[in-house]
Order: sequence, then C-alpha cells, then structure tokens
Amino acid sequence: MIIKNCSLALLLLLTFFSHSSAELLSHKATYSLIITNIKDGSFLEGGQGQTYFEISKGCDGWNVKEDYVLIYSLPNKKTSNSFSTYSTYENFLGTMHSFELNDDSQFNGKNAYEGFVEKNKNSIEGYLIKDNLKALSFDSDLLFPIEHLRKIIQKAKAGENFFTQKVFFGNEEKEFIKTVSTFIGKKKKSPSNSFSFLANKEVWPMKIAFYGENTRKGNPDYEIKLDLDEKGIAHYYEVDYGDFEIKANLKNFEIAKDQKCS
Repeated sequence: MIIKNCSLALLLLLTFFSHSSAELLSHKATYSLIITNIKDGSFLEGGQGQTYFEISKGCDGWNVKEDYVLIYSLPNKKTSNSFSTYSTYENFLGTMHSFELNDDSQFNGKNAYEGFVEKNKNSIEGYLIKDNLKALSFDSDLLFPIEHLRKIIQKAKAGENFFTQKVFFGNEEKEFIKTVSTFIGKKKKSPSNSFSFLANKEVWPMKIAFYGENTRKGNPDYEIKLDLDEKGIAHYYEVDYGDFEIKANLKNFEIAKDQKCS
C-alpha cells in the first residue's frame, strides 16, 4: 500500500489568492499528527508525527513549503518512518505552477523530482525534471490549486455548498491530476482557542474528496475534513484514507511577513 503525504493535499488546499478583501494571510503553522480509527486487517497499529507548513506572499505569487515526518507503529513493536519536503510556487494570475518534492519513506523508498507547468489558451504545457526531462501536456480546462481554492472560497462566500473540478497538483508523480469534490458547510465559530489570533474566528467546515482524474464514483482515494477561515488558515484537519485516519491539531502558529516588493 502506498501511503501518501497526509498533508500535501492540505498544502495545496490552503494556497489560494483572492482579489477581494479576504486575502490569504502569510503564516507559519505546525500541526501534531496522530493515526486513529485504524480498521481491522490494517498493517498499522498506530503512529504519530508532525508537519510544518509555511506560506508567504511574494511579489508575483505565493510560495508554499511543507516539511513533515510520520512514524508508523507496526506489529511486533516495529516502526517505519516517512519524511517529506514539498514546495510550490503559483503566480497570482493562476497561469503558472511550479513544484518540488523530496520523499524518503521506508514503505516507498526515496523519490525526488521537480517541475513546472504553464497555462496558455489551448493547453497546459510544462516539464517534469527527474532523471530525464519529460514534457507534460494537459487540457486547458484544468485548474491549478490556487485558482481552484479561490473558486471554492468564492462559492463558500456565496452560500453554495458543492463544487467539483479537475485540478493539477503535482504531488503524485503517477497521477498529477485529481478530480476534487468539495462539500462546504455553514460557517461556525472556530473550536480552536489555543491562539488569541484564531480565537472566536469563523470557519467553514469542509469535506474534500480526491478521486482519480476520470473517476467520481465509489470511494475516493482519500478525503480531507478541515475547518478553514477566510484567511486560509486551517484550524484543524483530518485525512481519511479508508483503512485509517490521520488527525492534525494546530500546535504552533505565527503570522509571517510578506516579501517586500519595489
């Protein structure tokens, strides 16, 4: 079984740009991770870890970086470690997206690559850089993560509660594109009171299901549930892989500085 980075999708979900007053806030956040709700027959007995997330506004777009580590508990008191660093850049226009991944997992081995794609009138073109240079080409109706989240936030503000779209992510080498279905709940007060800046803020509870590019039937590959405020801060999230879940609680939070631009 391939265990995907439990929070790469979150990274992609939190990188959006809005021309409205509710612009994304540059910030740094650390979440503690714990594996729960393990189903019978799973090869896991538990696990825990941590993820560090940073997003900052540059002069032309958003820079995002995430480092995470998970230590899985296996039968016979054995453990397995998984480390990952993932970074992205996306311009404000939603026409250019670059990505870089470095994974080191005892389950799946080491994997590292980078790439970029750019949207033009009729297609999306770019390159994957690994052992060799590989050309990438996709239909132009795809959205990049920032553009995708901008639309989700717009729909949430408009009171809509469902949105489905094909999105280019770049965090899975064998499946760069996902069909993403988002269910948006009614705004509520944040349950997070650990940080004064976040206390009593309103959040949208969301459930976001990730399917293969051409699949929307049956169970999704995984689902993310999160409480998201209009500044793009995840007060809490959990990832459901079917066999088990990973719950993430906000441990540290800090407002980051935007890049100074002339």
